[in-house]
Amino acid sequence: MSDLPRLAIVLVTYKRTREALATISSTCQNLGYPQENIGWYVADDGSPAEHHDALLKELEEQNMYLIGHHNDRFREDGSFNCGKGWNKGLGMGHQYSDFVLFLEDDWVLESPLDIKPYVKLLQENEKVGIVNFRILSVGADVHTVGANGTMYLKYLRTTQYAYSGNPLIRHARFTKHYGWFAEDRNPGLIELQQDNMYRLDVKDGPEIWRPVTIDPWGGWHHIGEKVWR
Repeated sequence: MSDLPRLAIVLVTYKRTREALATISSTCQNLGYPQENIGWYVADDGSPAEHHDALLKELEEQNMYLIGHHNDRFREDGSFNCGKGWNKGLGMGHQYSDFVLFLEDDWVLESPLDIKPYVKLLQENEKVGIVNFRILSVGADVHTVGANGTMYLKYLRTTQYAYSGNPLIRHARFTKHYGWFAEDRNPGLIELQQDNMYRLDVKDGPEIWRPVTIDPWGGWHHIGEKVWR
């Protein structure tokens, strides 16, 4: 797989230092992808400097290439801040690569996960826009599909939460078709807006697939707590 493309990892974070460090270290240790093809971007919503510096130091100690970083409160009026920061991080990630692994700062990758087949899927199949490593939820409408010897669940547009904020690889075609994150609401409502854009699409846009073979609880496991953003 010498033809593998570059991969941007965009970490969105705010104040959760312990959780974010675990997200970085576990992902660096267990992600199955050539390190020389990976670039990280840290999108910090305005945490104390100690938090931001700790994350940059961890990436340096893990010998990871840093695309860039920011640590900004884009809105000082008390309104929602994270959407602007997430969009800046996603945009910088897409400048580095069409392939962006988007991570919030409260997920830990406890076991090795080879993502090369999933990047290849996005590289070869223009109908797919996201490979999501989400938790399996009851009641979702999915259809089993296969590609290159791997089975996936294709999320249909008939039930809520077809899109979820779990760790995922997002191709630029998904962003181009459905648009950016909403900038006027909290993270939970941002997720719902992305879900609505996907489910209400009438143009048969890029699809969301999930590998069948990963843990039912997802590729990454949730470790965090809610923090106001």
